Amino acid sequence: GPDTTVTLDYTLRLDSGEVVDSSTESSPLTFDFGKGQIIPGLERELKGLLIGDQKEIHVAPEDGYGPRDPEASLEVPLDRFPDNITPAVGMSLTMKGPKGDEIPFSIVALSDAAATLDFNHPLAGKALTFSVTVREIQATNGTDRR
Repeated sequence: GPDTTVTLDYTLRLDSGEVVDSSTESSPLTFDFGKGQIIPGLERELKGLLIGDQKEIHVAPEDGYGPRDPEASLEVPLDRFPDNITPAVGMSLTMKGPKGDEIPFSIVALSDAAATLDFNHPLAGKALTFSVTVREIQATNGTDRR
């Protein structure tokens, strides 16, 4: 419920069966419930689960990372890339945005003079399947009263 911190192990697969992300490689996912820290489709399905519960959760693109935005691509001359980077299709990089934030993108096409960058989230437009196991549920301390 609200005001709880949830820790879970998860494996994320695409429809193809490809594993995109798994907490076994890193550490479990910990988030504050109801704060929008994780994608909406996943958070909604975790409601009411208890420690030790396992669940397979299917998330449609609109409840995940959103549909792909065909407008979110940009052609950039190759000479704008730093010398230490040789652009290749499929490469994922980040650039500094106007506010100094890191903006991730991937290279989707290359010509002799330019690279086409795609700023969609790599999982945009994809249906996701999460296999989750709840590890911990803790009350968030009550000092946060915004």
